Amino acid sequence: MRRAVRPEVQALRALAVGAVVLHHGWPAIAPAGYMGVDVFFVLSGFLITWLLLREHRSTGRISLAGFSLRRIRRIMPAAALVLAAVSVMTVLLVPQRDWPESMRELVASALYVENWLLFFHSQDPVHAELDSKPVQHFWSLSVEEQFYLGWPRLLLLSLRLGRRWGRGEQMAPATCWGS
Repeated sequence: MRRAVRPEVQALRALAVGAVVLHHGWPAIAPAGYMGVDVFFVLSGFLITWLLLREHRSTGRISLAGFSLRRIRRIMPAAALVLAAVSVMTVLLVPQRDWPESMRELVASALYVENWLLFFHSQDPVHAELDSKPVQHFWSLSVEEQFYLGWPRLLLLSLRLGRRWGRGEQMAPATCWGS
């Protein structure tokens, strides 16, 4: 069995994050650095699929509860800290008349639907300029978490259909990645 850590993929993810940071800090240096988000998503999807298929090969099943708990343990502490800090800073620094909108952003971020809130705001002429928000970066985490709600289930369905049709894991996406 191959090791659980894929250093080559982790290095590519680090480069993708670096491109995004450069784009935000120094856009002239990395004008297309925002594409690092897309690269990060693709690599994360690859890793998650690889880990889920590896779990299936070794145990014959995929634990959706285990998958969800691992995601919560990994993401929730940092996300909760950021949201709590932004909440406190909002109360201390933002005029009270702006609190309702700020709190909507915080709740949307906590529920991983910030991408949808930003989308709907972009369609409203009142919010046409879309000023930066303290939790605006949660849009990408929202997209990622929404993907992880559906992808493991789709993978399980693919594996079950493959078993039903007598093809085993041949029906699973990208099983050529190795175990």
